[in-house]
Amino acid sequence: MYPSRVRVHIESYGCTLNHGEARMAGEAVQSNGHSVVSDGAVADANILFTCTVIDHTERHMVARMKALVASGKPLVISGCMAAIRKERILKIAPGAVIVAPGDAEMIGTLFTGRSDGAGPKPGGTVPATESAEAIVPISQGCLGQCTYCITRLARGRLRSYHPDLILARAQKYLAGGAKEIRLTAQDTAAYGRDIGLSLSDLVRSVASLPDDFMIRVGMANPATFGDIIDDLVEVYSSPKVYKFIHLPVQSGDDGILERMNRGYTVNDFRRIVRRFRVAHPDITLSTDIIVGFPEETEEQFDASIRLIEELRPDIVNVTRFSPRPMTVAASMTGQVVSWRAKERSRRLSKLRFRISRELNSSYEGKILEATTIERGKKGTTLARTLNYKQVVVEGEIPLGSSVRVRIEKAREVDLIGSLAEPVTTTVADWICP
Repeated sequence: MYPSRVRVHIESYGCTLNHGEARMAGEAVQSNGHSVVSDGAVADANILFTCTVIDHTERHMVARMKALVASGKPLVISGCMAAIRKERILKIAPGAVIVAPGDAEMIGTLFTGRSDGAGPKPGGTVPATESAEAIVPISQGCLGQCTYCITRLARGRLRSYHPDLILARAQKYLAGGAKEIRLTAQDTAAYGRDIGLSLSDLVRSVASLPDDFMIRVGMANPATFGDIIDDLVEVYSSPKVYKFIHLPVQSGDDGILERMNRGYTVNDFRRIVRRFRVAHPDITLSTDIIVGFPEETEEQFDASIRLIEELRPDIVNVTRFSPRPMTVAASMTGQVVSWRAKERSRRLSKLRFRISRELNSSYEGKILEATTIERGKKGTTLARTLNYKQVVVEGEIPLGSSVRVRIEKAREVDLIGSLAEPVTTTVADWICP
């Protein structure tokens, strides 16, 4: 039997969707009269939100499971491994409670055994964080059939949440002081296709909320993003929407994209990027590349290099191909040897850091509007500009503040800035004419 008030420690890994569901679990825990603690040593129980996107990550999840099992405390496991690797989980943690991804909110009901007669607290609260951002999942699953992806097997086909539920959750976070709403999913651009709506409809609805805040639209597949591009370009004109897109291209070669079954061509990707850059010249572009996909030749890898040199994304997430169980790509011929994939990864990473440093250098000396979002290291505060550039500012500035920052220095992954004037404005002062 659990104590009347259970102290629960939550760990989450992997994608933003996973982190968002972990927060939902934390809210559910608190709604049921318990507490969320950051220190696992003082916890009565543990919750682990797992990721299994690549083999290296899954090995880390196994190590965390073993450590949590060794603590002797009750363990709840969710995330993608809970859906796709149950047998492996139960070998490591035979006493664990396994909760499928998408069912995070029911976790709060697991900690029963109260002796004080206290019932659940209505409404729930948001666990305290050193951040003014909120993650709002908008759907489960996707419409894709990518040959390498184990996540689609774990989360299934697209199941969009009703917009009323999404808006209610966003309003709850805003009432708690959030200034950044991150709309997240496996593929945000697929949102609503199963319920007769679209991502554009949803973003408009969220942007219509009266509070002062910004919206970050999460990762989207170019195959579905391209279908609604004209409407999305218009939606991005909203002053409440960060000028930021995360579009994983995965390869600069059409032959590799076909083997991946991504559903678009390199020129389709170019068209989306150019369309957005014409409408929003300062937009920040984030993309992903998988190197060493089965049968990838040097010429095909060089095509990825050329694409990055041509389009110059602000952010490139580089991943070496990892064969995942039950996926088509795991049994494909022409598996690229590890040393060659590593060499390609190093080449592409060197290029992407050079490009991001060059792009960021163009901001040096400028004064930009930004919102303080979270605490940084060593007494700093992290702020986000209108195009979602991260600025590290000295000092602990109140989170959620609208600030004007002077960019002093550019680095590969962020900007270093200082306050250009005292913190006296609100977000509304600079998003409204």
